[in-house]
Amino acid sequence: MILIGYWRREEGGGLPADHRWPSPQSYVDETWDEVERDQVHEYLTRGFVVRACMGSSPCRLCGVSNGSLELSDAVHVWPEGLAHYVRDHGVRAPEPFVTHVLSATEELEMAGRDESWWRGQADLREA
Repeated sequence: MILIGYWRREEGGGLPADHRWPSPQSYVDETWDEVERDQVHEYLTRGFVVRACMGSSPCRLCGVSNGSLELSDAVHVWPEGLAHYVRDHGVRAPEPFVTHVLSATEELEMAGRDESWWRGQADLREA
């Protein structure tokens, strides 16, 4: 799976600095379309839980606790706090991820619904 939303850490709290990751400040985009940002935020909150960690990660911009879960859509994997960065700080995900989110959302909205299997379950329970 493709990782997204893991950020650079500065030295502190007994941990060494780790500059192998991007900085969230580099992704803040105050001009990001609000509707698109809301769609990405909602998508990020609905991932499947892949892992739960013992501690929580602080927001690199404001310091609030950003949770301890790692979420996924089976293509990407992200920390649960990424939704906070998007909603509260306007951190804009890279365009390939935004495109993926919008495409996946549209596919689900446009998918047909097959009611036959579930309706068939009524006959089984009433027998």
